[in-house]
This record gives sequence, structure tokens and C-alpha cells, in this order.
Amino acid sequence: RPRRVAPSERSTAEIREEAARRPYPLDFGQRLDRGHDWLYVNAQEFVENTDRRFAPPDAELLPVTATPFRLGLVTETINRPDGAKFELDLNLDVTLRLPNLERRLRIFITNDDVAESPDRAGERGNLRAGLRFNPASNFDFDVGVRGDLPPIAFASLRWSKFYPVGRWDVYPFGKLFAETDEGLGVSSGITFDRRLGDEVIGRASSFAKWRKDTAEIEWTQVLLLAHADELLVPERYGRILRNQDLARGYGMQLLATGERRNRVEYYEASVFYKRPLRHRWLYGYVEPLVRWDRKYGWNADPGIR
Repeated sequence: RPRRVAPSERSTAEIREEAARRPYPLDFGQRLDRGHDWLYVNAQEFVENTDRRFAPPDAELLPVTATPFRLGLVTETINRPDGAKFELDLNLDVTLRLPNLERRLRIFITNDDVAESPDRAGERGNLRAGLRFNPASNFDFDVGVRGDLPPIAFASLRWSKFYPVGRWDVYPFGKLFAETDEGLGVSSGITFDRRLGDEVIGRASSFAKWRKDTAEIEWTQVLLLAHADELLVPERYGRILRNQDLARGYGMQLLATGERRNRVEYYEASVFYKRPLRHRWLYGYVEPLVRWDRKYGWNADPGIR
């Protein structure tokens, strides 16, 4: 089974000690590491101090687990019949764990949509911020606001679980959500990973979303074959569909998506390569692709992400 890793496996103390042992930065890579460690340690210390400041005065302080920060810059270029289309997306996801303030409370900031749909280049993704509670095992209850003018309130109840069964890994997901502008909605999905060798996996992933205001079902289906040395623990389901949970690996992917139950909007075939560039905190990724889009008469349009 490929090793599942989290971006924040090291504690703040470990990062601080490692940074102290390093010589003064001499080259560009060492300066990058020093800047990353300084930023992460200071941000994490702010989280720890905030958590302990609001803890009950007579309570025994609990250790504050490391906070995962994810920042991604994605470019996508596709050569369309009417000219090349270029998109630039910035992805942000931060989840602050505050065990002394409330044992099951987390604060999050993200630009993923509330349904956890697979992101599409060029789509508007406003920041959302809120509180996340864990009322029971494998359940998350979120409440917060989305950064529109005026702000949009939202709430959601999410269930997900990871099942390792023999050579299979099964990851089901379901979510009930509501927003003040678009009303009630439901999203669900399931992913099957089959180990075909020591580090080779075959994957089939499905996702569907229904909203009451449109009464339509948006869906995505993915087939993937990859050599995967490491998989990141997925925070959001849409990242599995876009193979963004691979930390180190390469492979090929077929994707189909539609905005109506029985209608395909586009097909996409791609090959991808991803690897850590600096100490498992900085990752590089490249994905050449071909897309067949209904809007462009099913023309075979090459591109790169």
C-alpha cells in the first residue's frame, strides 16, 4: 500500500530544532527552506498562543497539533479553435486545530466550494471561513460565511471514511449543505483504489452534486492508473478526483464531466508527473492533456496544466 502522508507530520518543535541545526543559508534552496520554516513556526506559535489564551484557567493544557497550510498556484493553457485559453488559479486551505479552546473545534479558511466539487480552471472560487465541529466519528459540521458582497452564510454536514480492504482502498463521501443564496444541496462520491503492484494503483472515482435551485445533477467520473510512492491524506474530496492527493508519482487519467444527468460537457485525457522539490513542503506538478469539449464541437484541443 502506498504510504499516506500528511503535509504537517513534523511538529513545530521539530521544525524549530532542525532550523537551528542548519548552517546559515548559502544557496537559493537553503534560503527557501529557512523562509518556509520561519513562516510556519511563527504561524503555528500564533495558533498555539491563541488556543491557550482562551483555555479555561484551571484546565490542564493539551498539546496543539500541527496546522496544515496548503497554498497552490495552478496554470492551465488549452489551445482552442479560436485561440489559446490561459487560466491562473490560486488554491488555499488552512485548518486550525484548537484543542484547549474546544476539543472538537477547528477554524478553517478555504476557497474550495461547499460541495467539494473538483475545481475547474477559471472558475470563481471565493474564500470561505468558518468553524468546524466533530459531533461524531467521521462527521464534520461546518458553519461560516463566504466572501461575497454581501457575505453568503453556509452550513454543511459531512461524512467520510477510509476503508482498507485487502488490496482495495475504498473512500466514500457524502455531504448535505445549504447556502443563503443557492439554497439546499447534496453531494456524494466514492473512490476505489486497487493496488496492482507494490506502488501501482488503479483508481475509479465518482462524484455527483444536486442543488434544489437548479434541480440538476452535476457529475464527474475519473479513471486513473498511477505509479504512486506516496499519497497525501485528502482534506477535501474534490482533490482526489483531480489526483491532487498524489505526493510523489506519475500516471495517466481519463475524466468526463457533465452539468446535466445524461449529458457530457467534456472529456479529458492526461498524463501527469508530481514530485517533492524541497523537503516534502514544496511540490512540482506537470500534466499535459487533451480535451474534447461540447462547446467547441468536440475538437481535440491540446493543453498543459
